[in-house]
Amino acid sequence: WLLEPAWAMAAVIIVHVWKNIGYAVVIYLAGLQAIPRQLYEAALVDGANAYARFRYVTLPGLSPVLFFLMVTTVLAGFQSFDIIHVMTEGGPVHATTTLIFYMYEEGFNATNVGRAAVAAVVLFAAMLLFTLVQMRYNERNVNYQ
Repeated sequence: WLLEPAWAMAAVIIVHVWKNIGYAVVIYLAGLQAIPRQLYEAALVDGANAYARFRYVTLPGLSPVLFFLMVTTVLAGFQSFDIIHVMTEGGPVHATTTLIFYMYEEGFNATNVGRAAVAAVVLFAAMLLFTLVQMRYNERNVNYQ
């Protein structure tokens, strides 16, 4: 199924998620441990059910962690090279060629350093734009207590 253009990118995404899930779980657990138990106890005293405790205590407490993981995970996805190179080398009919893999192909295999440099600038601009949009959007939703 790595030879099918329709399934090659799905296989790469599955491996990429599997590779990075451990990091995300450790960060989530650290974020959960940082939420004070007194907030949960106060919610219980106020009569909050499990959903209300999750919605009004856990999610706001995890908002910095969620923001951090969202940005770092997407940026890691932009920079995914090793999995693509090992699994498909760009894939059948370039189905798994990403911008970072295109930079490698142009810079080292085709010795077209100019195109690779332009692709690097485009990648930098896309990553910067994504990060700035996320920071602006999440500015009012992330609670740093």
